[in-house]
Amino acid sequence: MYPFASLPIMCGGIAILVRSVPSALLEREGLQLIGNAGADESMLLFHYRDPVPRLPALHGEDLDIFSWGNRNDKESRLPRTGWCKAESLEAGKWQWLHPEEVLIPAVRGVEKGVWFPVANGIRGVLVRDEGNIAHVYMLTQAASPDYLAMTKHERMPVFA
Repeated sequence: MYPFASLPIMCGGIAILVRSVPSALLEREGLQLIGNAGADESMLLFHYRDPVPRLPALHGEDLDIFSWGNRNDKESRLPRTGWCKAESLEAGKWQWLHPEEVLIPAVRGVEKGVWFPVANGIRGVLVRDEGNIAHVYMLTQAASPDYLAMTKHERMPVFA
């Protein structure tokens, strides 16, 4: 059992296609294939509850692996979460962090054990901590009736 079981997670994990990740990035990050559904459908899984939560994102045209928000660093000025409400971003509440939009190339997401398809990725924001290290937060919005019925969660990712 994870110690974060009571956190209000909106999309606790994603899957991306291995074929979308450059081999140099796979090697550098030590990413390992989870399962093998054939060369075209093999996926990598990323969960917020991983010991070191990471999230892949396209920043500009480059895919990289970033820290998923800030779960562990109590000394950091960054919000202690992995998600950013789209309404807060639009209201300027994240402006002081100089957020940059990124695309999380997810093909599937998971919330409360329910996997769902993601057609064109999930929107996110990249911000930098005191040491200029980039962190990515997943954007969320109020859940659609379908998402609410499927996951029983009142917030959902902002799909690209």
